[in-house]
Amino acid sequence: MALQITECQGMFSVHGVLNAGNVQILNRHMDRFLDPQHKVILNLERVLEMDVCAALALKQLYRRAMRSNSILSIIGKQNKNILPALQAARTHFILSDDRI
Repeated sequence: MALQITECQGMFSVHGVLNAGNVQILNRHMDRFLDPQHKVILNLERVLEMDVCAALALKQLYRRAMRSNSILSIIGKQNKNILPALQAARTHFILSDDRI
């Protein structure tokens, strides 16, 4: 399944496979919305598969948001499809504890 990003009231939901081949699309898209004035939620609960490169790229996105004082919440702890990649890359800390 191709990568699809949908937005509804500041929540961006990612659908499909997130990997090294398409994670830059997500990064470019999200960089446009990172702003200290607005809260952004990235929902990974509908990601079917993720590789380690995508997990590392999400960590970089998370760090860019922190450096710019932007509020970025990444949710998806309940998604068993992404946890192995996040754990292998040691990036599972980027996921927010709260479920929206």
